[in-house]
Amino acid sequence: MRTQEEIKRQIEGLEKMKTWLPEYSGFGDPNHLIIDAQISILDGSQELSDIDEGDWEEMDEDNKIYREAEEAEMWLDGDRDEDLFEER
Repeated sequence: MRTQEEIKRQIEGLEKMKTWLPEYSGFGDPNHLIIDAQISILDGSQELSDIDEGDWEEMDEDNKIYREAEEAEMWLDGDRDEDLFEER
């Protein structure tokens, strides 16, 4: 489990990234919804099971959100070391 400082850093980085990242990518990925889902996992307001898995075969919008929320859960559990956000 991560410390509150580590979690706070990830949330702040994601919120900052949301200021420069377009709402939707050129491929139609819902960037802002993905970030919101990741933050909800990190701050404990949602669990991964609360998020719709979507259609795995079609890789629809819900599925993209779910997969990135899953990355946040993996980071939170210590199964991923890389930051969830990119810096500019």
